[in-house]
Amino acid sequence: MAIERCRIWWPRQELQLEQGPDSARLILFGWFFTSSGCLDIVVSATVPQDQILRSFATLDALQTIVLSSNKRMPVSLQESSTFTILGDCDRHFLGELEEYCCTKQLPLDAQFVRKEHFGTSRNSIIIGSVGNGDQHPSYDHRRWRCDCCVLDGFLDACRKSAVKEGSWVQLFCKSGMSFKSNLNRTVLCHLYLDGQQIEINHCHVILYEVPTFGRNHFSLGVDAPRKLKASFKKPNWINDLQKQPSFLDLDSILLALNCSNAARLPVIQECSTSSSGAYFVFASVYDVLVQVTWHCMGIFLASASTILYIMILVFRKCLSHMSQYLMLHKVFKHSWSNIHLRSCQILYWPFVLQDTSLSSTMNVEYAHKAAIRKHALWSSIAVDLLMGFVLGAAFLLNTETICIWTVALVHHMTDAILRSGCVWLMGVPAGFKLNTELAELLGMISLNAIQIYSTLWFFVGGYLRHIIQGIAFSGIILGLTAPVSFFIDIIQLATLHVTMLHWLISSIYSRQIQTVASLWRLFRGRKWNPLRQRLDSYDYTVEQHVVGSLLFTPVLLLIPTTSVFYVFFSILTTTVIWVCVMLEIAIAVIQSTPYAELTLWVMRRQRFPAGIFFLHVPSSGRAFEDDDLSTHPIRGCSETKTKDAVHGQSETLVSELNCNYATLVQVIRSNYERVFNRTGFSFCKQLAYGILSGERVPSSLQLQPSPSFPWMNIGITEYWMHCHGSVLSCAPKR
Repeated sequence: MAIERCRIWWPRQELQLEQGPDSARLILFGWFFTSSGCLDIVVSATVPQDQILRSFATLDALQTIVLSSNKRMPVSLQESSTFTILGDCDRHFLGELEEYCCTKQLPLDAQFVRKEHFGTSRNSIIIGSVGNGDQHPSYDHRRWRCDCCVLDGFLDACRKSAVKEGSWVQLFCKSGMSFKSNLNRTVLCHLYLDGQQIEINHCHVILYEVPTFGRNHFSLGVDAPRKLKASFKKPNWINDLQKQPSFLDLDSILLALNCSNAARLPVIQECSTSSSGAYFVFASVYDVLVQVTWHCMGIFLASASTILYIMILVFRKCLSHMSQYLMLHKVFKHSWSNIHLRSCQILYWPFVLQDTSLSSTMNVEYAHKAAIRKHALWSSIAVDLLMGFVLGAAFLLNTETICIWTVALVHHMTDAILRSGCVWLMGVPAGFKLNTELAELLGMISLNAIQIYSTLWFFVGGYLRHIIQGIAFSGIILGLTAPVSFFIDIIQLATLHVTMLHWLISSIYSRQIQTVASLWRLFRGRKWNPLRQRLDSYDYTVEQHVVGSLLFTPVLLLIPTTSVFYVFFSILTTTVIWVCVMLEIAIAVIQSTPYAELTLWVMRRQRFPAGIFFLHVPSSGRAFEDDDLSTHPIRGCSETKTKDAVHGQSETLVSELNCNYATLVQVIRSNYERVFNRTGFSFCKQLAYGILSGERVPSSLQLQPSPSFPWMNIGITEYWMHCHGSVLSCAPKR
């Protein structure tokens, strides 16, 4: 196998290890990735040799720990590579790497680059080129003074077994050399793959921060990238670099980086148990107290949730046996759907919290997404209850004022708009000469319907105070979305007479339009074929033409009178529909806004990566980024030998892995897209077509809440066990 390039992914935390006088060598743990003539060595942990010899008695004990760590990894990572012992390196190599990188200056420059490139699109990967120095492929390893036989005990047997059957890499520095002179002449890789020694012409060290839960992880992102603005014209070698085909797939490498902390913990914890016996005695007592506390909390929360579960089931069963259940469900459908959703959210909390999948503990990226899903439910309920409490308190404190305003608004709508509008249409509206008899007929029907409905609402007005208090208490108990949903149902119920009058007049209007169109086709000798959906020629008789002529004139002359009433009631109905739609949109926004993600985005933006880029680390110790490099939409990168266009020196072979972070729009956009999903466009299209043609118009957006839960039907004992288990799953694990 020919390996032209080697990339060593080194954790930044391992650069600050304490220099121990006993152990001069470090054992490396991680993964090997080989593809397209390139080798990627992902280092997860570095453990001193003497510490391993004190902690493990035999090679089998060490291999058992490593094998158990590999079995816990995600299946896709196990198929790509195996977590194993990579090799060894000396302390001088680590010291030279730390001195080369000048770690005390990197965070400031890295923070500057994050601020400079914050807001770039996802999946944007800025790739730096790697030079090969002056090293010749046929150099002789024997000319370098190598300490290959420094490993003691079973570690030497492990290396011999790995060289014979697997892979082994050794990193060390030539005496008298420094990273600042040339990395390719400083780092000497004794690399064995499948029992054969491999020579490396290009070596590239990439520093990365080990992802940990609650802090950061790496991700390529899913959005199309945008190009960064270049501060000066790009050199020709950058354009040539972008034209080269990509051969590096970063998916497996980033998966290994996200799992590196979980893979290294068993080895490090096993190595640290030998010298901390007293601490573990204290820790065991502390763990017992913590577990007892969490068990008591689990019993209390599970019992309270089970009682609430029984109450909801009993209320739903009693309500379903009522004869008026279907009528109430249809009249108050928005309120019923909101209460159903809130009940499901309350009942499903143990299933949302109880995530026992292995991927959530191994992969930091999956753990962050699972945590966000857990926090999304309770944060949405908490914000909704907080806003509902504010609205309910305002209603309770201003009940009298709200009653006065409501009565005044109802009287204004009934007298100044409905009655005055109908009387105006019965005369000569805007100078139009209408059919007097038809206008009076439609006007009297409308006025009688308005009067009858006003009389009914006069008796309901005596209970207006209690209705407002009920809305206030529903907001305090169920949240803001409950009274808003009730507002929608009340508006639709209060304007039912307007809706019925619009339906009646639209039926007359649509029938007149269809009659005129049919008679016009009769005069043209055409007939509509419903089977083939087309117009066919047809020979009508003389009698049919005479009857059609007699009907065409009165129907055509009556259309203006019907159209005036239809336009008036269409405006009123459309206004009512848009008010209800705005309230529906407000409910959907309140329910689908990711409050937990927004809070985490403000506090810790590292949990929302949207692409990666590399910072070059020159020998001067200041990290910088090539502003002339444009973002790549590919899943990998191409490397070539280049010269630094600004400083005139060989380009560095040490770089730092960093992330672009998602913007606020990218964080919340996917949640809104799942709820609306082009619903607004289709609704406006149906509404416009229904108004112009006189057909039925939609009354709501029919938005699907996110997330939506089915109704739960499980046993009481089983539900209590789920609640208790979900609380215990949230307990801290040592």
